[in-house]
Amino acid sequence: MELAKYKACICEGAAENAIIDILLDNDLLIFTREEMLEEEVIRCRDGKRFEEKYLRKGFMDKISVIRILD
Repeated sequence: MELAKYKACICEGAAENAIIDILLDNDLLIFTREEMLEEEVIRCRDGKRFEEKYLRKGFMDKISVIRILD
């Protein structure tokens, strides 16, 4: 699977967020923190809120949205 230039990694809860942070810090994912929007895991449960806050910006390329659920 090939990801777009920009990545949004969305976690629903604190446990998922902590696990993704550990994986990112140890370079165990196919993307780096530097490639992510705002260089951090996004904590958001509401898709509409995520769209309003992050996807209405002017990006030069596509965005891959990676959503981590429990």
